[in-house]
Amino acid sequence: MGTDMGRFAVAWVGGLLAVGFSSAALAADLAVKAPSLAPIPFTWTGCYVGAHVGGVVSDDRTTNSLGNSVSFSSTGFVGGGQVGCDYQFATRWVVGAEGRAAWSSLRNSHAGTVRNLVTGVVVPSQFTMSNDFLASATARLGYAFADRWLVFVRGGGAWTREKLDDAFTPAGGVPVNPSGASTRTGWTAGTGVDWAFAPHWSAVFEYDYYDFGDHSALLSNGAGTTVNIFSLKDRIHAVTAGVNYHF
Repeated sequence: MGTDMGRFAVAWVGGLLAVGFSSAALAADLAVKAPSLAPIPFTWTGCYVGAHVGGVVSDDRTTNSLGNSVSFSSTGFVGGGQVGCDYQFATRWVVGAEGRAAWSSLRNSHAGTVRNLVTGVVVPSQFTMSNDFLASATARLGYAFADRWLVFVRGGGAWTREKLDDAFTPAGGVPVNPSGASTRTGWTAGTGVDWAFAPHWSAVFEYDYYDFGDHSALLSNGAGTTVNIFSLKDRIHAVTAGVNYHF
């Protein structure tokens, strides 16, 4: 009888210890369970570097000293790179700055005339104008929507390199080709949309207008023959698509 009671007591104590250990293990399991973390919201704040390609159309006009004007246009390819930084504030508004530089294939060649200012003789010529460089430094303001989309407007300073030549043959002379090149400063304004399609990556689509004003130009062949363009208007429209890496 005593032996049976002893065995019962040992079994009872062992059962209590087992229940105690099980409860402790369960409590320990519950204590280390990590809470679920809320997803980190996307932000446009940061800097980026990227590249773009697209098409450009020029809207140009030359005017001579007599007030006669010739309007012309050309189309071409543009491709280059960009670097910038953005800051997102007030939940959805984004402000930033960007610099762009690109090569352009814009080139137009058309028939024209030149007039000798001494004799008044007018002879036919072949006038050619090209813009092989296009750059800008702009500020931009945007509004973020649909989690990873940004619509924006931009504006700032712009630069282009103009190359001009006006080939002709003077009356009773030999062919000449006065030319000149210069970097023009103007302004630009545009609008577009940015889409963050993957971590650190976004695609950007935009339209930009460039205005380099009206200015005169003096062409020379280096041997005493010059052509004076009284006024040259230079405007460029660009539509581009690009990709940016954000870091």
